[in-house]
Amino acid sequence: MRSRFAGWGRRRRIGNILAITGAVLVLAGIGVLLPPVLGVLHRGGNDKQLLQKWLGPKSAITKVIPQQNETPVNSTTPATVPACGTGPANSEYALVAFPSLPGVEGVAGNGNWGMLTQRSVVHYSDSPGPGGVGNMLLALHREPNFEPLGTLKAGNQILITARNCQQFTYTITQVWVENPSQVTQLQPISQGHFLTLVTCTPLWVDTQRIVIRATLTAS
Repeated sequence: MRSRFAGWGRRRRIGNILAITGAVLVLAGIGVLLPPVLGVLHRGGNDKQLLQKWLGPKSAITKVIPQQNETPVNSTTPATVPACGTGPANSEYALVAFPSLPGVEGVAGNGNWGMLTQRSVVHYSDSPGPGGVGNMLLALHREPNFEPLGTLKAGNQILITARNCQQFTYTITQVWVENPSQVTQLQPISQGHFLTLVTCTPLWVDTQRIVIRATLTAS
């Protein structure tokens, strides 16, 4: 009888140890996963606020916009056209949209890649602006609002709307999937009008980079 109770006690202690070990591992896993998840949620909230502010209540900025000085018939007063980027230039620099992916769009900040901790779309400030000569650089996080970017291919378009509401259409010519150390397409280009967009893949793993090169085809 005594040996039976002793055996039961040992099994109970082992069970308690395993339960405590499992709880510690679960808490450790939560500690590892929670910061990245909170970061994604924070970026997503910022993205949504900036997009709603840019688009306004009618959400029509990505459509064809009247000229800034268009004058209505029988009027000498120029028409009032809503501004696109109404906030600071570094925060509301350009609207990036993808006509082949309806609803996938976001407002780019203007700065360095460090801004990607606060938002999902950044224009590298040392590269040309929308429509400029050279190699315009954009970096995007795919999570949580740009996951479909992995389906883009040559022939698809990228629509850039500047702060003054002028629009520029870039057509994709090449798409690469590379290791981060192999990405060389971000170098300056002295001639032509190019857009290079870089994002991460696979989703939520981010060990490789999708690099998309597009050329200006309409403005």
